[in-house]
Amino acid sequence: MMIIALFMMSCGGNNSDSKTTTGQDKKTEVTDPEAAKGLELVSKSDCFTCHKLSETNIGPPYAAIAEKYKSITPQTMDSMVAQIQNGGYGRWGAVPMTPHPQISRPDAEAMVHYIMSIKKE
Repeated sequence: MMIIALFMMSCGGNNSDSKTTTGQDKKTEVTDPEAAKGLELVSKSDCFTCHKLSETNIGPPYAAIAEKYKSITPQTMDSMVAQIQNGGYGRWGAVPMTPHPQISRPDAEAMVHYIMSIKKE
């Protein structure tokens, strides 16, 4: 029984009120409300399975995505929302991005705000 309790404590505890995330490679404070909502959505999805904040994993790091696109224009927003919802292939290498059609456009836009809030150190 004690093993189960320890397992639950080590895997759980994702506080949705938190505006701080600790990635394996750095800690990021989120102060913009839209970016904070995006962080919450990213944290509840499978995004951190493939993406880290500043290190390459299966997918590109969020800091590299923010650096590549620099700012959120209508075209950037449309492109990134499409990538989140429909998946993609070839922009960042040979590994395809898994589609997430269940994510609404407003939620995907909040996720984009979070990604674009990450700055490379």
